[in-house]
Amino acid sequence: MESFGSYLRGLREEKGKSLEDLSLSTKIAMTNLDFLEQDRYDLLPPLVFVKGFVRSYAKEIDLNSEEAVRELEAFLGQKQPQSVVQDKPLSQVPESAYALPFVQNIWFTRILTVAGFLSLLILIITGVSKVFFEGASKATNSSNKSGFSRSAQTSRTESAQPALTAIQPSQVGKKVLEIKAIANAWVRVEPDSGPAEEIIMSPGDIQVFTARDNFRVITGNAGGIRLRFDGRVMPVLGKTNQTLALTLP
Repeated sequence: MESFGSYLRGLREEKGKSLEDLSLSTKIAMTNLDFLEQDRYDLLPPLVFVKGFVRSYAKEIDLNSEEAVRELEAFLGQKQPQSVVQDKPLSQVPESAYALPFVQNIWFTRILTVAGFLSLLILIITGVSKVFFEGASKATNSSNKSGFSRSAQTSRTESAQPALTAIQPSQVGKKVLEIKAIANAWVRVEPDSGPAEEIIMSPGDIQVFTARDNFRVITGNAGGIRLRFDGRVMPVLGKTNQTLALTLP
């Protein structure tokens, strides 16, 4: 049989749709769609997520999604390419499987998340300290000015003294999104104030993100993750291995 990627590409071209069209409608990165059509499973997430990609791809070209998954499984069963990443817990993946680009390594993602959290914590502490010291400085200056005014009452009338107004510093709110994995899950998070992040999570992993107003979350396993948004636990998003996109709030 022809390669599964060529099979999909031919159906897509018959529908007159480009990869960019499918990327916009499925919210799957165009690079992942291109890898799928080239049968480059070594550059794609684990097979369970690839099946989610195939289901979303099939719906956009009016192909039965389960039939498309069966075609994929038949192709992989016939060819048995060594590059296919099998469905197994990430904790059992041999060390050689981590020969991915550094930015796709899960440890890099974790380190980057911790660094971002520490940076945010430092900014918060710095802001609180600045507000405290500025408030103390303003209080001292106000006290000095009041003392000077009282000593000069012989030359100034009490009505001429300016009134002191307490200035409250403005606080900028942040939205916090916490994602916990209860199964293997591919997740893409798009905060309104920063670049999108694509991560692969294993059971027990927790990722925390911040944004000014909202988030867009896309996952290939809606039943495999749990969300907490601004301290509120969200209901279960969907079924196992279901591809889902949502916007919070």
